[in-house]
Amino acid sequence: MALAGVAVGTNFYNGRHLFIYDLVTRAEERSKGYGAELVRYLETFARAQGCRLVELTSGVQREDAHRFYEKMGYARNSWVFRKGLSP
Repeated sequence: MALAGVAVGTNFYNGRHLFIYDLVTRAEERSKGYGAELVRYLETFARAQGCRLVELTSGVQREDAHRFYEKMGYARNSWVFRKGLSP
């Protein structure tokens, strides 16, 4: 129903983090909680990998996706969304 492409990485700015390259839910399955469940799983996975945050980028035209990320607790800075993880 939902799929994500991710990678764990380390850089000077974010330290160890999980980057979400792609996150998609089938159109007919949206608003049923699958995307939120996947994001929560990815956050749990990131913590288990020792990541201090999750980051993603989203195109400027995707206001529906932007509302979803903000609802999930991600802070927005232009097209970058970031959420710090507690241990």
